[in-house]
Amino acid sequence: MSNTQTEDQEHTRQEEVAGVLPALAQLDRTATELQEETTSGQEVTAADVSTYKQQAAHARHLVEATGVDHREVTEAEKEHRGDGDKGFAARGLDHAAHPRSFEPTPAYNGQARHRDDDEIDL
Repeated sequence: MSNTQTEDQEHTRQEEVAGVLPALAQLDRTATELQEETTSGQEVTAADVSTYKQQAAHARHLVEATGVDHREVTEAEKEHRGDGDKGFAARGLDHAAHPRSFEPTPAYNGQARHRDDDEIDL
């Protein structure tokens, strides 16, 4: 195998790894937001939880399809820092491999709220 072929293969691999980074960055952002909302007692909707689960499944699919590993992802993050906060790739990879169990806030789980007697239907 010539140097050119090896360089081409390495470049192709780097592109494959870089292609996974946006999904990992988005998953990391979504997970961080859900954790902050849960911790602070803010509203977490069923749609928020569903989005996280879908992003985790998508990222997991990309990781499995490309066969990237932790080392490749963290090295690629150094070159593509603009995709997320420092460490986003490793955190996103962790969420893809081990999704967390977030729950919607009880008042916002898609069920009808208990209406106050003072509420008026218009």
